[in-house]
Amino acid sequence: MHKKVIELKKMLCQCLLIKGHGEDCIEYSSIPHGVSKVTIITEWRKACERIYKRAVSKLSFTGVGNGVTSVITDSRCNGHITQLGSFERPVRLPAAIKGAKRAGAGRDPNVLLLTEVEDNYYNMAENVVIPKAHKKTYIKRLKTKIQSIPPDQKGVPLTDDSDGEGGDDTMGSRGSYAAAVVGIGASLKAVDMVVTGKCVNVFCAIRPPGHHAGLELRPMQAVSNGFCLFNAAACAAIYATTPLSQGGLGLRRVCVIDFDVHHGNGTQDILCSTYDPRYLYVSIHAGGAHINGFEDEGSEDESFRHLLGGRKTEGIFPGRCGDTSPHKGVLNIPLGQKVTASAMGSALVSQVTPRVEEFSPDLIILSAGFDAHENDPLGMGGLSAADFGSVTEVACQMAYKTCSGRILSVLEGGYGIPCCRPRNDLFLPTTSEERLLDLGEELPSNMDDEVHYTLRQKLDKCHEEGFLECVQSHVQSFVKCNIRK
Repeated sequence: MHKKVIELKKMLCQCLLIKGHGEDCIEYSSIPHGVSKVTIITEWRKACERIYKRAVSKLSFTGVGNGVTSVITDSRCNGHITQLGSFERPVRLPAAIKGAKRAGAGRDPNVLLLTEVEDNYYNMAENVVIPKAHKKTYIKRLKTKIQSIPPDQKGVPLTDDSDGEGGDDTMGSRGSYAAAVVGIGASLKAVDMVVTGKCVNVFCAIRPPGHHAGLELRPMQAVSNGFCLFNAAACAAIYATTPLSQGGLGLRRVCVIDFDVHHGNGTQDILCSTYDPRYLYVSIHAGGAHINGFEDEGSEDESFRHLLGGRKTEGIFPGRCGDTSPHKGVLNIPLGQKVTASAMGSALVSQVTPRVEEFSPDLIILSAGFDAHENDPLGMGGLSAADFGSVTEVACQMAYKTCSGRILSVLEGGYGIPCCRPRNDLFLPTTSEERLLDLGEELPSNMDDEVHYTLRQKLDKCHEEGFLECVQSHVQSFVKCNIRK
């Protein structure tokens, strides 16, 4: 079995390498008059992908290759402990795993649940890939800050500047650095598994999230880091496109599609601050100039940044950066104050699909945020769990048309998880018997879930449908679309 996996990996990597070399040969060759070079390149790509799919089909077996979906997680992500009152609670990870299990992970032999990120991926993430995505000053600042936290302390600001600003929402604990690095390691493992044919698609159940983490602290003039430390989607894209000679996989083009309710300013900052033909960043999010304001020569960015930290009606985090698309490597689609199913569907069909097909990626990465759900406590979306499944299926169809179905996702936002532990504030009034979300064995015995009374009230409606069901629907759509035809 191990020999077949090695043979499959070697053949598929060679196939994609030849695909890229062939594109170069055609691009720099003299083509007869009247013959379209674009058409020849398109047909060459299709021919290479047909060989890729044929190889996977012939060499697949139970648990490896065609028809296989994987879910990757690691308990070290639980070491990132935020403060009381944070939307980004530790129970997000057990809830995500519970949702994935409901979709068959760990029960179906072709829906794998992988619960450990190996040391080689952790080391590669820390020593090779993260330094390519984030500036050394940012990494050193974050690591030093986390190492200084006493082992028994939690909810410490991690991304505040020298003036003490910008750290109010991004807090953590002594285990936050390892949690963030292991999340990057999971995304690198996912790239390897998808590109080398071990599976068709992968969902990375990791935290903390990453799409607001950029080259430096608070990218693109954002008021904070938005719960994020290191950027898994960007790191996965960088690893995939790094040449084989430098330890990467040598892919020519990677597309990142971000459907979190917030614009992924960090991902755009890392991959597309200037045009880079290797990357296409697509973001569908709440926002727009009519909400965030119109920038003009007389405006002062600094005052606007502070304005975003005020009432929700004054702007949507992270600000103006997602209202426009600076060049052809970025497609930002702001959908207004609230993300609706009709607007999301229209954007996917009329704008995203044509642009992705034109770009023709070798791999698609989803920044999978579920905070546009109608019951999410942020209150910025109107999507159902089924809608997130539909979004995932559309993305999978794009992947099938351009890159033999190669697609993976990394968990970003999504906070609609009912309370999982009895509350300690027993002196506050209660109108009904307290309801708790039963995560069963997924909830570690030492994991607390302290939630303010007002937030608990908002989360009660998530018993009907919330984050867990969104993850379940997302993974179910991956399973539905894991057969290469």
